[in-house]
Amino acid sequence: MNLTAGFTPDPQVVNLQSGGSIDAQSLSSSCRGFISNAPDVRLNYTSGSFPLILSVASGADTTLVVNAPDGTWYCDDDAGVNGLNPMVRFNRPQSGRYEIWVG
Repeated sequence: MNLTAGFTPDPQVVNLQSGGSIDAQSLSSSCRGFISNAPDVRLNYTSGSFPLILSVASGADTTLVVNAPDGTWYCDDDAGVNGLNPMVRFNRPQSGRYEIWVG
């Protein structure tokens, strides 16, 4: 997926199947859940003056694992809507590829 700051429609929605056999904690001690070997989404993002918010909307308890363009891992379990959905917010996002897993 390729997006530039200010994209429309906002939000962009991607339907996918969560989970996998890899313990996300093996990537970072702050990560939770089980993820697939390959990212669920590869986002090529061109930043601007807007934040970038990655979130999950699911009826199940999901987790979010993000590898940012600089190689830093970001993980969340329940910071999103309804207490069981994850969200990662980049107030000043970098341009580049974000690899995203939903566990």
